[in-house]
Amino acid sequence: MTETAEDGAGPAGKGRILEIGEIELFSFEMADRTDAFYTSYRADLRRGRPYLGVINLWKAVRAAWRGEYDLIVLSPPFYPGWHPRSFLAALKFTLLRGRIGEAYGAVVSPLLFQALRFIPLPQPLIALELTDSFGIARHQHFLLDKATVFCKRELPVDHWKTLFGSAHRRLPGRRVRMSRRWQQRVAKLRPIGTGFDQWRVGEAGAVFGCEKTSDVFFMGDVAANSTARREAPRLIAQLREAGFKVDFPDTRLDYPEYIRRCAQSWITLSPEGFGWECYRHIEAAIAGSVPLVSVPTIHRYKPLVIGRHCLVYYPDEDNIVEVVRDALSDKARLGAIAQAAHEHAVENLTTLATARDLLRTHGRNRSRADAN
Repeated sequence: MTETAEDGAGPAGKGRILEIGEIELFSFEMADRTDAFYTSYRADLRRGRPYLGVINLWKAVRAAWRGEYDLIVLSPPFYPGWHPRSFLAALKFTLLRGRIGEAYGAVVSPLLFQALRFIPLPQPLIALELTDSFGIARHQHFLLDKATVFCKRELPVDHWKTLFGSAHRRLPGRRVRMSRRWQQRVAKLRPIGTGFDQWRVGEAGAVFGCEKTSDVFFMGDVAANSTARREAPRLIAQLREAGFKVDFPDTRLDYPEYIRRCAQSWITLSPEGFGWECYRHIEAAIAGSVPLVSVPTIHRYKPLVIGRHCLVYYPDEDNIVEVVRDALSDKARLGAIAQAAHEHAVENLTTLATARDLLRTHGRNRSRADAN
C-alpha cells in the first residue's frame, strides 16, 4: 500500500521511519516514507524487504543520528539468531524451499538484530511484539532498556507476567518487582493490536448492513487450539438446542463467502485462539456482526468496549444461551452496537490506523502527524 499526503508524508529525507525486524507495518502502510530491513529466519515472510546486513545497518544508524527519522521501530525475532531453532528454520525456509540465495540473510540477519543492543540509537524508538505469546523472552529484554515504549499484543493485565520464565524462572516475586531497574522496564509496556489488514477493509465493509439470516455465526479451527476455542462446538450445540439459528459451516469457506456469512448473522462467536487478540473480533465488527468474545485476558489496545461494541461470555459461567437470548431480545440495540463497533474498528483497529496512531503518539514530529 502506498501512503498519500493525508498520512503526513514529508519530503524526501524528512519525516521518515526506520523499521527493522519481522513485522511489516510501516513498510506496508507507509511504504513511501519507510526504510525497512528484515531480520528473521522466515524467508517466506520477507516480501521483498532487504535483509539487515552490516552495510545497510551502518548506513541506517548514520541516518538516524543525522535526524532523518521521525521514528525507529524494532520488532524482535521470535528466536535469537544464536538459537539452534533459528539456524535450522532458516535452512528450512531457504535451502529446502529453493530459496538458496536467501540462506545467508536468513541466518545472519537475526544475529545482527541482537547486535543492536550494543549500538546507540536516538529516540524516539519503539519496540513491537505481535506474537501469540504472553511472555517477553530474555533475548528481547534489551529492548526494554533501549526503547521509549515496548508495545506488546498479548500483554497480560498484570504486566509483570510477561517476565514469567525469563526474568525469573517462574512468576517474578517481590524481589524482582521491587527492583528499580525492572520497575522502569515494566513501566514501558503498552498494549498494541494485531491490526486488521487495511486492504481487506473494503471487502469486509462492503457487506455491512446486509439482511440477517442467522442469529449466531462461527467458523474456525478448534482441533489444535485454545481450550476456549475447543469449547465452541459444545456452545453451538447448546444454542441450537435453545432454538437459535446458528450458522456453523462444516467445510472451510473462501474469504468472500466467509465474510458474507459473518455479516448475515446478528452475532459472531469469537472465542480466543492462541492469543486473545485476533482478527475475528475486528472483521466481524467491520462486517456488521456483533462480536461475542470470551472474557478478555489481556490489557487491550483501543478496545471494543463490552456492551458498546461487543458482547462477552465467561466460559466458567456456562451461560452463553442467556447472553445470546438477552442480546437478541432487543435487536434495535444490537443493531446500534453493530454500528458503533463498525465505526470504532474502521477508525482505530486497522493496520493503517495503528501505524498512524504510533507515529502520532511516539514520533518526533508529532505536530505534523496530528495535522494529517
